[in-house]
Amino acid sequence: MRIFLRRLLRNSFFQVFSGILIVMIIGGWLIRYFGGFEQEAKNILDPFWWAIVTMTTVGYGDLTPDSPGGRLFAVVIMFAGISLVALLTASISSIFVARRIREDKGLEKINVTDHMIICGWNKNVHQVLDSIQTLSAGRKLEVVLINEANENEIDAVRNKYREIKFKYVRGDFTRETVLKRANLKEASTAIILPNDPLESGSHPDEKTIFGTLTIKTLAPYVRVVAYLMERENLTHIKRANADEVLLSDDFGAFMLAAHVIDPGVPQTVEKLLNSRSDSRFRRIEIPQEYVGRTFSDLFDYFRSRKGYLMVSVFSEEDQIGIGEILSSDTSSLDAFIERKLKEAGHSLQEESKMAVVINPQDEYIIKKNEKAVVIQ
Repeated sequence: MRIFLRRLLRNSFFQVFSGILIVMIIGGWLIRYFGGFEQEAKNILDPFWWAIVTMTTVGYGDLTPDSPGGRLFAVVIMFAGISLVALLTASISSIFVARRIREDKGLEKINVTDHMIICGWNKNVHQVLDSIQTLSAGRKLEVVLINEANENEIDAVRNKYREIKFKYVRGDFTRETVLKRANLKEASTAIILPNDPLESGSHPDEKTIFGTLTIKTLAPYVRVVAYLMERENLTHIKRANADEVLLSDDFGAFMLAAHVIDPGVPQTVEKLLNSRSDSRFRRIEIPQEYVGRTFSDLFDYFRSRKGYLMVSVFSEEDQIGIGEILSSDTSSLDAFIERKLKEAGHSLQEESKMAVVINPQDEYIIKKNEKAVVIQ
């Protein structure tokens, strides 16, 4: 309690507001006692009303001093009021300005909900944001950036992607206090990008795994999409319960081989994955009346009614992979189990939690909660 009172007394806003209150009370009492009014004061509070009106220079004129001494004292009240009100305005302005500066520097708590959090910073940030802005189709998105980039880089992002409403939190995304400032529990999705290895000073996947574990511990229902540099860390990121994992070597290796073996395929894939292309992949809700009907019926509906080419159906499932059963250490027994499972062709939970059926049979029955992926 003593610390609170000490802080309160040192607060500039409290000091100025207290000064206005004191001057109003003393001024109202003195003007009533010494000066009096030309008009009759209707109640005991009228002098204080006159004092605050005079101090703020509003001047309604309903009450005015009727003696030279009272008017001289009123002049003193006016100058005191002008000074104190100016200080009050400056104090309020400084609070908002300081808060805005702290927000721009990433030091203030973010008060947004259902937002997307992007953790980390590397050269792919601009590509990710460009795709997000394009695929949002004009919807106003709220994105919170958590990183330790300099202010010029953050300002450049704000100026470049004006359709996205940015908030910025400066700090290490593996720290709970930093994630709480980003209002993690109210977020919808968290994307974790590996930092530049030269800047991080360690392997970037280590921070990605630790960040995923921290996010899932604080907010288990926030969807986490993690980007890994090396496949050997896939088991660890899955143990941290990441919802989706992207590997840097998968797509590049496929495209390189396809350019040699199947020319035309990589060009088609590039166009379908380009967010600015007229023909690209798109997720679509399945009309309720087609639940329980065949894939062939739904395919014909999208093709004839919408002009879309249906590619697959998917649903989100809770899966328990073999990787989760293994212990969290790197014992020789775990290594032996992992090696034998891989030799047998089993995956250590490398599959996505999305259950995807690509090009189903015509007789495939559309299930509840499934969604469609089409080529627009």
